[in-house]
Amino acid sequence: MENDAEKKSSSTEKSNGSYASEQGNPLYDMFVTQLTRLHTVRAKEAIARGFGQANLVRSIGETWFVDPRYGKGSYWFYLMDGDTIVVSMDITYERAVEAAIETVPYLGFGLYEHAMPEYCSPECAGSNCKLIGHDWDGGTYTSSFEPGKRLSSASITIAPEAMHRYADALRCDKEKLRRTIGRLTTSDGVPGLPSALRGLDITYPAASVADAYYHAKVIECFALLASGIPERDTTADAAHISDKDCVECICSYIDGNLSSDLSTKTLCNIAHVSEGKMISAFRNVQGDTPQRYIRARRLEHGRRLLLDGSREIGGIAKSAGYRNQGAFTDAFKRAYGTTPRAYRKRLRIE
Repeated sequence: MENDAEKKSSSTEKSNGSYASEQGNPLYDMFVTQLTRLHTVRAKEAIARGFGQANLVRSIGETWFVDPRYGKGSYWFYLMDGDTIVVSMDITYERAVEAAIETVPYLGFGLYEHAMPEYCSPECAGSNCKLIGHDWDGGTYTSSFEPGKRLSSASITIAPEAMHRYADALRCDKEKLRRTIGRLTTSDGVPGLPSALRGLDITYPAASVADAYYHAKVIECFALLASGIPERDTTADAAHISDKDCVECICSYIDGNLSSDLSTKTLCNIAHVSEGKMISAFRNVQGDTPQRYIRARRLEHGRRLLLDGSREIGGIAKSAGYRNQGAFTDAFKRAYGTTPRAYRKRLRIE
């Protein structure tokens, strides 16, 4: 016999159809794959295993709970019309967790709070605005979370083809609406949008009205976005701003993480853009490729550290992002025509 918690979980699944009926939908499969790899468990199984909380299971959509071996918290999402997903999450990992998945193209925006912004955008992590927008071309995406940090968000994700439908409903230009989402991270925010998104977190509508509520909530959020579209907005200016924002985001991350993995793949994940978009934007703004910029920044950082005679060259090499002293020496000699040791010796003489 099922207990009350199991009955609630079971009825939730029935209200949204069986899981099998959603399989094959690209957005749905992407979310399920990510949640599975991030060590979360569907509500029915979690409750049966004793760690799911019945009061957090919503009347519609899917509620997942973090496996207690990895952390705590819950994640809820609901697929609407086959092209839109609304999300509410509040989780904390007690162990380092990382998952790489192949994603489909999508657009999304949301309210990201607590430690979440630092995993999404360097700009948003350092500002008071926690609204973040994504225009993702698809490809491999890696989620990597540190232990002990609370991650919370309320967001909306849509397939690119859904943009036409929402723009038509609001009688606005589809491309302008899309660019507004892409710029959200570096904007001053959109009045009313944080409160509207927070409703996805705090409201648990009854099953009989839940679908209507979430449809209305999505339209409300898009309407608030559309209200922030400037009257004048040329395609050329928008493309320039987009490239500039993308490069500023990447450069900010590079300069603060010179000793970390700065592969092209990693940078694409940080900025939520495709490799082609990132390289094109870098060339337009910096006149160079991202990897050449990284090499120049790492060498300059290493050169400055050599001014401190008390630091070991091997330690400087690691701080500058080189796998060993030999790799640092080779790169330094190619750039400056001398070895780090000879450069330091010359400084002492001078």
